[in-house]
Amino acid sequence: MKSNLILPFLWATAFILTAPVTLAAEAKSEFDALNNIYLPDITEFDSPKRILFIGNSFSFYNNGIHNHLGSLIRSAGDWQAGKNRLRLSTLSGGHIYEHLTDLNYYLSKPDEHWEAMVLQGHSNEPIDAKKKVLFEKATDKAISMIKEKEIKPILFMTWGYKGEPDMAEKLANTYIKIANRHDVPVVPVGLAFAQAEKSLADIELFVPDVLGVNNLDQQNATLKYRKVWKHPSEAGTYLAACVFYASLYKQSPEGLIFHGKLSPQVAAQLQAISWQVTSAFLDIKDKT
Repeated sequence: MKSNLILPFLWATAFILTAPVTLAAEAKSEFDALNNIYLPDITEFDSPKRILFIGNSFSFYNNGIHNHLGSLIRSAGDWQAGKNRLRLSTLSGGHIYEHLTDLNYYLSKPDEHWEAMVLQGHSNEPIDAKKKVLFEKATDKAISMIKEKEIKPILFMTWGYKGEPDMAEKLANTYIKIANRHDVPVVPVGLAFAQAEKSLADIELFVPDVLGVNNLDQQNATLKYRKVWKHPSEAGTYLAACVFYASLYKQSPEGLIFHGKLSPQVAAQLQAISWQVTSAFLDIKDKT
């Protein structure tokens, strides 16, 4: 694995990549949680047109990341009927090991002609002390299964929970290390979330999960929510799709007219930050 690290994100300027370095105080960005992110060894995605997403609610919320990505591709005028195909296979709360049987089924269907398969794990399984060993074993197995069919495996780097930048950093490095070990690419969605959460604080990337109800038998009953916010809002799913678009096709989503349910102004901000993070992470020199 490369020993290179990514410098702090420098919002409102360019993102800069460099060799391992101890940063001087004046070089520190406004967001220090992502100072020590490994760079990916593989930065080519080969612009796949036929992609199967495998994951859980992080992928299926808000009508699915695949539909958002497809709409971005269509709004760029690049969708080709009969050639492009995006599908989604998810299990609510699913872990990678729980997808191995389904993965074997999809790999046994050569008529689908998948060019790439995206693997998205449970929100904390890459870093949870009780889950991470099984996560790595299952991900290793899934990658091997996909490669055997000459399909490109792609890792979906998920995000930390709202307000938890340390979690974002740990998740990022775990996904990158696995990707580098297997020479496969990883899409830096989690890094984009972390940067947007800091730099675009007025845009809510998360929605709370309902835990129960207060005052059930009274007229002033109210919903009770879980303290941890982890699932994506419309803006969160849109941002994730923009990062996939930028990563897969090495093109900026800036200016695309598909906004989902967002205002053009909010969509434009998310498009811009997705490109800045992705182009830095993948070392893309030219905006196309």
